[in-house]
Amino acid sequence: MVRGLTLVRHAPPPGCCASYYPEMQPLIALAVTRAGIVGNVRPSGAETMYEATISHFAELAGEKASALHKSVVGMFVAAMLAGAYIGIAMILALSAAAGLPAGVRPLVMGATFGIGLILTVFAGAELFTGYVMYLGFGLARRTIGLRDTLVLLAVVWLGNLAGALILSGLFSLGGGGSVFAGDGAVLHAYVLHKVDSSAIALLSRAILCNWLVCLAIWTAARVQGDTAKCIALSWTLMAFVTAGFEHSVANMTAFSLGLLVDQPSIDLAGVVRNLVLVTAGNVAGGALFVVVGYLLAARALAGSVPDCAATTPSRRGPSSEPKYFQPEEVPTICS
Repeated sequence: MVRGLTLVRHAPPPGCCASYYPEMQPLIALAVTRAGIVGNVRPSGAETMYEATISHFAELAGEKASALHKSVVGMFVAAMLAGAYIGIAMILALSAAAGLPAGVRPLVMGATFGIGLILTVFAGAELFTGYVMYLGFGLARRTIGLRDTLVLLAVVWLGNLAGALILSGLFSLGGGGSVFAGDGAVLHAYVLHKVDSSAIALLSRAILCNWLVCLAIWTAARVQGDTAKCIALSWTLMAFVTAGFEHSVANMTAFSLGLLVDQPSIDLAGVVRNLVLVTAGNVAGGALFVVVGYLLAARALAGSVPDCAATTPSRRGPSSEPKYFQPEEVPTICS
């Protein structure tokens, strides 16, 4: 029963009703429409379980390119906001970890850091590490060109840096809270470890980090409800923070604080080295393990869905979901 319409079949062979009864196709389409769902019933091979999400992010990449052409300043400011939001999460994590035993600090930092991506996604801002994923899908689906992709990555990275610097400066002028309290031992140890790590260690940890960050956004786009999305974002980020992986934008705030604290234990050369290596690793992680991974998976599964698989629809009217998220409801009318 679909909103007053009943689909009746008389012992069809196994498979999809639409494929065995082509004359029912208009009725099925009407039932879907009457149910308040926008979309058409398609024949085989039209959708895969991943293609709708890939297409959504590819379209988002095209929208970002259009926004850049309209206002570079606006895009830069939005990127500054993301740098500040991730910086707020970093300050929160460092503040929560200050004074705790070393054994529990990573878990506490991981449990509190998720607010950064939640603010970025729900409030709206432009984050470099997330851009790697949907610009990658945009290139694959040709919704954006290589030049626009490179310009967007540069503008957003620099905007994230500017936001992190402004936030760190304000936090320092305010006294630095528990992060600067005493000798700032937790902060010193945190940033010194990042600067002293080998190049291969930084690259490896950065690859793993953005694999998880992009996976957090990807997963949140595929679940319904704000609570589920927040859980997907925060728990996935907890994994990378607790494990000690390297996030270029989070490091921007950590290093800014490390340079502003009394008697800094790091220098600018070490900071630049870290950011260059970690940025490269973040790009590789998101591009290889999420973009390439799901493009290959979508290709492998193409045509394997039931014949009556519908398009990925949305409810009528403008969506209230953040642009990162468009719920995937796939009503399949099959036996």
